[in-house]
Amino acid sequence: MKTTRIYLALILTFFSTYSIYAGYKLAILKDPDGFSNVRNGPGNDFLIVDTLYTDDFLYFQFIENSEWAKISAWKGRQIEGFIQLNKIQEVEKLENKIQQELIAKILNTRNKLKADFVDFQKSKDSLAYINCLSELKFYSDTKLEPILEILPRYICSTQDTKILKLFFASYWADKGSLNEMPSLTMASFFICNPDLVIKQLNKINSIEQKKSILNHIYWGLINYYGIEENGKTNNKEYNKHRARLDTEIKKINP
Repeated sequence: MKTTRIYLALILTFFSTYSIYAGYKLAILKDPDGFSNVRNGPGNDFLIVDTLYTDDFLYFQFIENSEWAKISAWKGRQIEGFIQLNKIQEVEKLENKIQQELIAKILNTRNKLKADFVDFQKSKDSLAYINCLSELKFYSDTKLEPILEILPRYICSTQDTKILKLFFASYWADKGSLNEMPSLTMASFFICNPDLVIKQLNKINSIEQKKSILNHIYWGLINYYGIEENGKTNNKEYNKHRARLDTEIKKINP
């Protein structure tokens, strides 16, 4: 358990540094009215510059001795300003069950959009294809990428095999993507609990999928530890995880 806590702390430090929103926390809007206004200053007397709606994500900073939070513009939403603290909930402080439901909903919706996109592509319905592509990109930017940042901590602390299985399935549905975040996310799972990852991998029948996941973990480890592409280093932690990974790779590539 102590080792898990140490790895969890390291993973959180890495992702907070890696994120372009370093210093900001991920939150979700939870307002009984279904929306909340973003203002250009910390108070109701300031002008409204935008609006957020229930379940929208945002990145925020606390303001000392204030009931307001500062919002940062980010890839998913170019919204910048101030919002009342009691209108938002920090995602990582939500109960595990609520986090599980949130993560599952986003991954399942993303999978559905990806399946629709593939269907429209095959049907040669150009208008539906373009609309679905736009919706898929928007959903990935505004929902999926924020979730990828909290998934390592969630999996590491809960060992939730249902979400791990769903994540692997979601990644496989989007295997053509060039986004490196899934590699970092998978590597973080492996660093924290390699046994859990390997156990889940052993339940996957597709050799191609197993190889692909192991390859993602390999590149994720290199990025996580800042190793040269040849993989040679004196970093003991990296070498330990790499040795375990190589053992699994050899099992499917005898």
